[in-house]
Amino acid sequence: MLNLQSNRQPLALLAAIGVAGAVALGGPAEAKTLRIGAQADAGTMDPHAQNIQTTISVLSMVYEALITRDKSLRKAPQLATSWENLEPTVWRFSLRPDVKFHDGAAFGADDVALSIARAQAETSQFKGFVANIAETRIVDDLTIDVVTKTPDPLLLDKLAYIFVMDKDWAEANNVQRPQDLGNQEETFSVLNANGTGPYVLQAREPDSRSSFTRNADYWGELDGDIDEVVFQPVSSDPTRVAALISGDLDLITAVPSQNVDQLTANPDLKLQTTDEFRTLFFGFDHGSDALQYGDAGGANPFKDVRVREAVNLAIDADTIVRTVMRGYATPTGQILAPGNLGYDASLDARADYDPAASKSLLAEAGYPEGFSFTLDCPNNRYINDEAICRAVTTMLAQVGLDASLNLMPRAQYFPKLWDRDSTMFLMGFNSPYFDGLYMLETMLMSRNDDAGEGIYNYSLNSDSALDQAIADARATIDGADRDRKMQAIYKSIKDETLYVPLHHQVLVYAMQDNVNVQIRPDNLLEIRWVTMD
Repeated sequence: MLNLQSNRQPLALLAAIGVAGAVALGGPAEAKTLRIGAQADAGTMDPHAQNIQTTISVLSMVYEALITRDKSLRKAPQLATSWENLEPTVWRFSLRPDVKFHDGAAFGADDVALSIARAQAETSQFKGFVANIAETRIVDDLTIDVVTKTPDPLLLDKLAYIFVMDKDWAEANNVQRPQDLGNQEETFSVLNANGTGPYVLQAREPDSRSSFTRNADYWGELDGDIDEVVFQPVSSDPTRVAALISGDLDLITAVPSQNVDQLTANPDLKLQTTDEFRTLFFGFDHGSDALQYGDAGGANPFKDVRVREAVNLAIDADTIVRTVMRGYATPTGQILAPGNLGYDASLDARADYDPAASKSLLAEAGYPEGFSFTLDCPNNRYINDEAICRAVTTMLAQVGLDASLNLMPRAQYFPKLWDRDSTMFLMGFNSPYFDGLYMLETMLMSRNDDAGEGIYNYSLNSDSALDQAIADARATIDGADRDRKMQAIYKSIKDETLYVPLHHQVLVYAMQDNVNVQIRPDNLLEIRWVTMD
């Protein structure tokens, strides 16, 4: 058994030197206060500004959508009680009666219409979810029709990620559109919230803590009776783990692989794991004629498939999984994780680690001595992301690729990618609705922000034939046909080594023995299902 008292000392020392500022030290928490420690903070309280899973998880305590998922991950009613497809492009939603926002205002169809329009705004990162919506028609206070431009087999899945904001509240506080994250805009909705969800935002201290109290007038049911939730970002892995062991946190997500055995051995704690629908891979700048960051004689080697394949062969993914991830990941040869429509197990075999073949490909491409460039990586977004990038930098050096590692926190990392300001980068991607089409639309199509296409195409790859194939799959209503079409597209992506796959993540949560959590494979923490004994 671990000596809990001895584990308090390093935590207190870290707090004293300013490392653990986000962790509140002190006596035991109130019985029904759940203190969550995460790798990073939610980026905003604006429900349509940032499409990052941590932000969505936190906001799902406050805001709700028309549709949710049950514990089997099947679509289930939330603010809509039912829906029907009246015509190929018209969906009618019956809305839940007697639902109130946290300020007491009644929920209705005008709030849904405002929220969809808000998600379609230029400053929204959810445009891709609602880009195919042509209009909304309010039938009455509790009925709304959503009209799409073309038949959309995934509309229901997409609407599960469009949180509903009160129209009157948005107008009163001048937040009819989402904040502009790219320009670091500050609006009322950044620090304030007004949803229909099970918890009410009480205090928001960015990068420190956010506290939520139970909504006494919540229309729905919760598995537990937790009175307060405190969400605390703790970027330091050792500090986060120490805070759990010492009892200063009740639940931590993104448990570092190297701490799993230590926490498993502690009788006061328990762990839960699941295979995540997230794959880690490396991307490249395909759009620039010369490297933005690096020296390759005025050229951009990453435009050459031979160079990208050389990078693939130079990375020993098995060693990374064994030594860095401690077995809590699965090496992969494709960028789509199992469990998603479009996944093809035959594509998952990764090419063998082969530095000699890598060098031969580099020489064939005209770089026998290699070249230098900058590798951008986050240090607090993915499990062991910094350690992964350090290991890959060393591996690439063995074949003459001099990668200068540029580490940064996620708050700086993603705006850099959003600006397409990177030569090579680490990325993790999962599908919010368990369908490979989302990745194809947002990451592989040529960039078209108005249509929500290619919004995460940070590599600026552009291929009209690929665009057409994806558009064809998107228009295919039959799931089996769409599955086959997407598998063919993912094979072409692998054949061209548009990205270099690394591994599928395994999610590990650790918690006090009296906390019970069901982990979703998309890493969305569903507060309705959390209980404390």
